Amino acid sequence: MDFTFVPLTIDDAREIKNWDYNGEFDSLYMTPYFTSFEEGGVLIGPGECDGFVALVNNHVSGLFEFTLCEEEMEIGLALPPSLVGKGIGADFVNQGIQFGLEHYETKVNVIKLEVETTNVAAIRVYEKAGFRRIKQTGNEIEMRRNV
Repeated sequence: MDFTFVPLTIDDAREIKNWDYNGEFDSLYMTPYFTSFEEGGVLIGPGECDGFVALVNNHVSGLFEFTLCEEEMEIGLALPPSLVGKGIGADFVNQGIQFGLEHYETKVNVIKLEVETTNVAAIRVYEKAGFRRIKQTGNEIEMRRNV
């Protein structure tokens, strides 16, 4: 599956906010996008990240977030419930990272992310995409991958 990444719009944020994982995973934290839009007409995500949607056939098929700090790129991502468990996770992760590296045109040595310890399926996807576990704090695991 090939994804096209474009900047998140307020309508995309509203759609993503309604993704329901039937209690398997926490709902996505979209509040910062709505707050920043109400206050200044711009969309700024959690931790001041940049948000992008992944489109397939012009349909919102994923969320990808990027935060750059020196030579590290932190990512946040999600697939809609209809695509979870379909075997496309590692491709989605790799395509999103490639997009981010090309979009920002900055030197990045490390990609990092955090995942809940209970999200075993996501951890497997990240490991398949080349991430390794670095540390665990509470119910969060930090994972990293070199570029």
